[in-house]
Amino acid sequence: MTRIGCLTLMLVGLSVVLPAMAEVKCFPEAIKSIEVAKGGDLFYTMVSGVRRKLTHMSQHEAPAMLDILRGSIGTDQIIQVIYPDGYNCKQPDLEVHAERLKMQAPLVR
Repeated sequence: MTRIGCLTLMLVGLSVVLPAMAEVKCFPEAIKSIEVAKGGDLFYTMVSGVRRKLTHMSQHEAPAMLDILRGSIGTDQIIQVIYPDGYNCKQPDLEVHAERLKMQAPLVR
């Protein structure tokens, strides 16, 4: 077997053995407010009143995430934030960073 064939077999084997990363998609809502705290943590509050941590401004994705949040305030756009497995979307959480976020039109729900 060639080196490329062995490498391909190993990669295929790893993809079978390693489980897919689980995630929690919080219910899409409009954003009520955005806050960048001293120290650089980025928080947001949904219209439901739940406040969560999004990321830290030192993270490479932070400026893009902040732009998406800013772009959604005062519009009919809604935001869906995705967190690591086990996250409770119904409770405020000021510690766990989001994995991703998505802005969408409200009709897409």
